[in-house]
Amino acid sequence: MSYGLEASAETHERGAKRAFSTSPTLTTSSDGESSERDALIGSDALLVGAASHSGTQKTARRRHSTFDWMLGVTFLVIVALIWTFASVLVQYIFHNLSFQGPFFLTYVGISLFSVNLPLWYASQVLLPKFKAWLRGLPTNGKLSHSELLRRSGVQASYSQIFRISAIISPLWFIANFTYNESLNLTSVSSSTIVSSTSTVFTFLLSVVALKEPFVWMKLAGVILCMAGNISTIFNDEGVDGGTDHVFGDLVALFAAFMYGVYTTAIRRLIPDEESVSISLFFGFIGVINMVCLLPIVLAFHYSSIESLSGLSLEILVLIGIKGLFDNVLSDYLWARAVLLTSPTVATVGLSLTVPLAIVADFWFHGMLPTNVTLLASTLVISGFVLINVGTKQNQHEYHPKRSTDRSDAALDPRTRSNSVGELGV
Repeated sequence: MSYGLEASAETHERGAKRAFSTSPTLTTSSDGESSERDALIGSDALLVGAASHSGTQKTARRRHSTFDWMLGVTFLVIVALIWTFASVLVQYIFHNLSFQGPFFLTYVGISLFSVNLPLWYASQVLLPKFKAWLRGLPTNGKLSHSELLRRSGVQASYSQIFRISAIISPLWFIANFTYNESLNLTSVSSSTIVSSTSTVFTFLLSVVALKEPFVWMKLAGVILCMAGNISTIFNDEGVDGGTDHVFGDLVALFAAFMYGVYTTAIRRLIPDEESVSISLFFGFIGVINMVCLLPIVLAFHYSSIESLSGLSLEILVLIGIKGLFDNVLSDYLWARAVLLTSPTVATVGLSLTVPLAIVADFWFHGMLPTNVTLLASTLVISGFVLINVGTKQNQHEYHPKRSTDRSDAALDPRTRSNSVGELGV
C-alpha cells in the first residue's frame, strides 16, 4: 500500500508553505505554470505535457466541472480498490502460496519505481521530438542533462535529486516492509485501520520538526485515531492467535510512524515541489533500492533468513502485478485525482481503504467485523477527516506567503543564483 502518496497530497497543499532558512523558495516559472505544476507531484513525467499548456483560468474551469470532479472521485475509488486489492494479494502470497518473503516482496515493489526514469525521458525527449517530427519542424538535437532539467521546469541538479532520493529510500523501504510484514501477522482490516493513522504521526512530526501551526481540530483527530488504534489492538488480543495479531498491529503502527517520518523528511528536503522532478525522485529511489538491497536479498536467501527457494513463476508474476498496480498505476491515478478534484478530497479519500478492507476480510476470509472493529474504523475515519479538514482551514495562512515568496525569489538575483544549491542536502 502506497501511503507515501499521502505525502504527495499534503505536499500539494502545504509543501512549499514557507522558505526554510537554508532552503529559499525556488522558482523561475510564472504563477500560472506554478499552480499547474503544484498538482503534478507523483506523476509529473506522465502529466507534465498536458498540464504545461493549461492556464490558471482553464484549470479553475476544469476543476469545477461536474464531469471532471466525478472522474476524479472515480479515480480515488479505483486507487482505494488497488490498495485494498494489493493488501489481499500480499496475504494470498504469504498464506495461500506459502511464500514468507515480505522483504523480497517490498524489494521488488519499490524497485519498480525505476520505471519512472524512462517515462520521464520519454516525456522530456522522445515526445517533444515526435511532436516536432509530426509538424515537420527541426528537432533541437541532443540536449544536455542540465538543459533537459531546465526545460522541464526543474532547478535542482541530478546529483541533488539523487542525494534526496538516497536519504528517503531507506525510510520508504522500512515503512513499506513493516506494513507488508503486518499483513503476514494480522488481518487486512486491522492492518489498514492501524496504518491509516500515519496522518497522526505526520501531523505530530510536522509540528515538532517543521514548526507547522498547531490546530486543535487536528489534535481532536489525533485522539480519535489513537482511540481507534487502541480499540483494534485490544480487540485482536481476544481472537485466536491473539498474540500474533497484536504483534501485527504493533508492526502496522510502526509502519504508520515510518510513513510519517519519510513524509516529514520529504517536506524538509524538498521545500518547493517545483524545484525537484518527482518522477526522477521516485525513479532514483527505485534504482537505489534495486542496487543497494540486492546483496541483502541474496544474503537473506543463502542464510535462510528469507529463503527464495519457494519462489515460483506464479509468485513472481503476482509480486510484479502488485508492484505495478500498487506502486506505479495508483501513483498516476492519484495525481490525476488531485488535478480533477482537490488535494484535500484526495487525501480524505484514503479513508475509503478502511471499509474496503473490512469488506475484503469478509469476502475472502469469511471474517465478520465485530462491533469493536466497526467502532475502531469509525473513530479512525473521523479522526482522519478532522486532521485533513484542519489542514484545509490553516491552508490560507501559507498560500499568500507562498505567492509573495515566489515573486520575491524571482526578482532577487541572490535568491536565483543560490536557489539550486540549497535544497537541504
